[in-house]
Amino acid sequence: MRNREFRLLWLSFTMSVAADQIFPVTVTIAALNAGGDASTVGAIFTGRWIALIVFALIGGLWADRLPRRTVMIASLAFQCCVVAIGLCGSAPAWLLALLVFLVGTAEAFHRPAYQACLSSVLTPAQRPAGAALGAVSWRLGAIAGPGLGAYVVTAWSPRIGFLAVLAAYLLGLVLLLPLREPAITPAPRTSAVREIADGLSEVSRRPWVAGGIVAVALQQMLTVAPALVLLPLVSRDVFGGDAVYGTALAVLSVGGLAGGVISMRWKPELPGLAAVIGIALYGTVPLALIWPVSSGFVYACYVVAGLGLEIFAVQWVVNLQREIPPDRLARVTSVDWLASSIMTPLGLSLTGPVTEAIGRSPLLVTSMIAGFAVPLATLFLRGMPRFHSDLGPLAGDHAREAAPASLRAR
Repeated sequence: MRNREFRLLWLSFTMSVAADQIFPVTVTIAALNAGGDASTVGAIFTGRWIALIVFALIGGLWADRLPRRTVMIASLAFQCCVVAIGLCGSAPAWLLALLVFLVGTAEAFHRPAYQACLSSVLTPAQRPAGAALGAVSWRLGAIAGPGLGAYVVTAWSPRIGFLAVLAAYLLGLVLLLPLREPAITPAPRTSAVREIADGLSEVSRRPWVAGGIVAVALQQMLTVAPALVLLPLVSRDVFGGDAVYGTALAVLSVGGLAGGVISMRWKPELPGLAAVIGIALYGTVPLALIWPVSSGFVYACYVVAGLGLEIFAVQWVVNLQREIPPDRLARVTSVDWLASSIMTPLGLSLTGPVTEAIGRSPLLVTSMIAGFAVPLATLFLRGMPRFHSDLGPLAGDHAREAAPASLRAR
């Protein structure tokens, strides 16, 4: 936190997270107030996934072509303009869907730029704590944001909710204005297709990176998505209401918060092994839904899953920053994000039909096996236990060490 550039970047990210958490609640209540139903809300939020899928690689490309600070400022400014439209009053469903799509488009540019900028402003020794603090911000937002958003919107109106989102995005933008990002010398510019292919090549030439991206995407489709769909059904059928549903999601974030705090200090000798075991712990979630002996058992499994997710996330981000050349890091991040963005909605859409075809329990058993087995299978890939590839000097670290002394941690 003594690093001025990191403080500005982290505080800006925290404001962006707050806006991202309040925005869906505001849009949902605005849609319901306009006469929409669950199908309307689902259709509206499909726009976010479409935006991420369409623009993820393009966002990573421009985050590597331009200064990351510039990309983030432009993205937040665009989100401010989009959200301001919601202040005009009651909006029809089609307009709300357009707003969600446009905010998702800006997100596809902002997130790769943030991850790449995070790497450039921190020394290699600071990166684990920096990534962990980002995880803490995200989890705190997931815990407090929806409740705060619902309170603001129901106590006043969706217009006040849009105003709160606008204020958060605007504050995040203002915090970035004084940030001094270390200069990264990009490779000579070629065609967009060639530069995107260069990002893909950074993934393919490192088996542990490619394997990790595929494993996370498959787990999103086979384990995370079915659990999201079936948790509310188990909550009602077994426990007689929605309390377990809401509480389980909250304690998942509590576990993630604990994982982020642990990762600030913990530096495992085998970061890949620690990360893979961490993400494999999500297999306990379908286990809890197969065998919901008590609400306490369900909550314990969700805490463990959240803990493991953030341990994986921090180790994954830090070692990508170490291994990937800084002028290609945003593109690699966007590939990772694109894979999950495609597989998650696919899993959500397939869960219902598959449940009707084979039953809830067989699907959850399959999800549990996949949750454990898919990540653990990647340990056989070259470099996976250490998150390391034998590809010569670590360009990311050398580039950071060469940054001007005035931009290093103070």
